[in-house]
Amino acid sequence: MADNVQTFKVISRGGLNTTGDVLSQGQDFPGSATKLLNYEPDLQGGYRRISGFTNTYGTVTGTGSVLGVCVADGIHNGILAARKPSSGSNYLHYWTGSAWAAVTSAGSPTMNGVTKVRFTRINFGSPKIVLTDGINPAATYDGSSYVQITDSNAPTDPVISEVYQNHLFLAGDPAKKDELFFSAPLAETDFTPANGAGNINVGFDIVAIKVFRNILYIFGTNNIKRLVGNNRTDFTLENVTNNLGCLATDSVIEIGGDLLFLAPDGIRPIGGTAKIGDVNLETVSKKIHKTVQNTINTETLTGLSSVLIRSKSQFRYMFDSTSSVGILGALRESPQGGFGFEFATLFGFSVTCADSGYIGTTETIIHGDSTGKVYAQESGTSFAGSDVLSIYQTPYLYFQDPRQRKIFYDMSTYLRAEGAISVSLGIVYDFEDTDILNPANVTFSATGTAAVYGSAIFDTTQVYDGNPSPVETATFTGSGKSISFRFVAEDTNASHSIQGFTITYGLGDIR
Repeated sequence: MADNVQTFKVISRGGLNTTGDVLSQGQDFPGSATKLLNYEPDLQGGYRRISGFTNTYGTVTGTGSVLGVCVADGIHNGILAARKPSSGSNYLHYWTGSAWAAVTSAGSPTMNGVTKVRFTRINFGSPKIVLTDGINPAATYDGSSYVQITDSNAPTDPVISEVYQNHLFLAGDPAKKDELFFSAPLAETDFTPANGAGNINVGFDIVAIKVFRNILYIFGTNNIKRLVGNNRTDFTLENVTNNLGCLATDSVIEIGGDLLFLAPDGIRPIGGTAKIGDVNLETVSKKIHKTVQNTINTETLTGLSSVLIRSKSQFRYMFDSTSSVGILGALRESPQGGFGFEFATLFGFSVTCADSGYIGTTETIIHGDSTGKVYAQESGTSFAGSDVLSIYQTPYLYFQDPRQRKIFYDMSTYLRAEGAISVSLGIVYDFEDTDILNPANVTFSATGTAAVYGSAIFDTTQVYDGNPSPVETATFTGSGKSISFRFVAEDTNASHSIQGFTITYGLGDIR
């Protein structure tokens, strides 16, 4: 007969951990996850099933994949996209509010051989975008005129662009991969040296360039340098490291006071610290090292697309196949104070390009796919009508002694529901020993959030007596030396957050 009936409390925090050993994770990080698919570390606590995406912007005119998307406030309605035209050369389009309209593209650009069109927002007096693709000259668009940068001193086929100290920088030209070109000040189409333009040989093939804290960082696959100064007269190239670099152009993003990039050994930051000069290059993805290595080894990194969700302090790395597993990282405050990254994985996204930004005061997150469609992320409860598969599995919890048998009675899950939900709870004993019989899955549901008097409408989908923060208790019988819980949902129900759970158990013998 078991005695010492106890309750064990777990708060869901820490994010995905695929590196820790099974004993220390169950003892020291019980709120972390061994699987965390399509759940996001929630700023309000717990792990939240991610929102869906909808085909809000229809299909861009043309053929093949969407090659690029851009959120650019002040240019038309703020949404632009690029796709190979069925005929002619008008590949750039803007969203009218109900359809896509083509931009007349001077210079007869071709999309043959183009795999991605990249956009950079600039403002040297009025908002514009710069387009680069590695096949055509860079071009600018201000909402009325598409202009190719054909200055004889400019690169003919740049891949990437960036704005630094009021100069437009271009790089990645296949014929001049180690050259960094910059325009005259406040003149994005003028690359005349006499007017303040120029070029710099950085000594390696350039993969990415990004401004961070008034410094321009230049990434190669095994090198990082930085450019400091104000103009051609005092631009100075400084070495950061010759021991690591960036594997994917579009992995470089700024978030939470750091510049992140995908390196051979994980996701690394460039931050303003004194650890290496004034640069911190310690990996932030140690807890998901195996996941990152699997991504590097199995995915085509040239097809990586990244997007920021600023309101959630979150970034996403995504790929163009729905069978690919992407990476989600989010900053969250730790119980000890300070902020750190927690990670999860993504599944069910087919993304050929992505972007985000503010249109007015509204954050807009969009991506394109291989069929020509453009979607709004953080929209709806499905993946464009398809079910969302979400999985959260806890570590194996053994309550101090991994050899002592425990008799389990029930567990209570603390939720925050945003609507009607249904979640299947799987219970696994003894470190998934195949000789051990596990209880049958339990399904729990919540009716949804309570309606607010004066705003809810009778006979609509709003639920008047729902519970926004339900506690669902599952009673089961069995015993084991350890226990793990697996929360699974695959539907188009509203999102929910798993805040934490408690386990009621008694101590048995040692076998």
